[in-house]
Amino acid sequence: MEEITDKCAKLKLSLKEDVEVAIHAPMPEEGLVLLGKFCTKRKINLESVTRVLRSIWKAEHNFEVNDLGENKVMFLFQSKDDMDRVLLLNPWSFDKYLLILHKMVRGEAVKDIKFNRSPFWIQIHGLPTMCQTKEVGISIGATLGEVVKVDANREGFCLGNCLRIRVILDVSMPLCRGRKVRLGEYGLKWVDFRYERLPIFCYLCGKINHDERDCL
Repeated sequence: MEEITDKCAKLKLSLKEDVEVAIHAPMPEEGLVLLGKFCTKRKINLESVTRVLRSIWKAEHNFEVNDLGENKVMFLFQSKDDMDRVLLLNPWSFDKYLLILHKMVRGEAVKDIKFNRSPFWIQIHGLPTMCQTKEVGISIGATLGEVVKVDANREGFCLGNCLRIRVILDVSMPLCRGRKVRLGEYGLKWVDFRYERLPIFCYLCGKINHDERDCL
């Protein structure tokens, strides 16, 4: 190992390789590019994907779809409103397999995107009604991922059958079925998680980024 390290340390760029190139290529407007990855090893038919997404996204302006290989695609939008609507209604799936979307920013390269985060609406069942508050939702949601929103009224309460939170999950980790929560005078309780619009996931390990046929 030390021998390999020593050899690598002696590597140098040639005079041609060491030349810097200033790039002034035109770039699309900030925020109009989404990268997507389908969570399946089965080859996705891009033509079918494009046709289906055009019908369900209902974009007012056309958008381009480019194949990046390995079930990764690039979506180039003409309208920021169209792109924002797609992100707002995330997550999406095709043939019940999760489509992970990533909003591209300047300076990023496709090879550096991990495609391991996706937002989900999660219902928390089993809380006492008066404990269904924005603060409780944030506290529980923070143990799952990045809390984007809690479905509560102006006073910070959700008086329905459950407390809904929108959380960006790490889809490379197993889904959580619930949590033990300690609520003061109510004591220790178990609350159930129910994931809205949940796509195909692995019943063996609980991860969303593959099904049981591809589980290691």
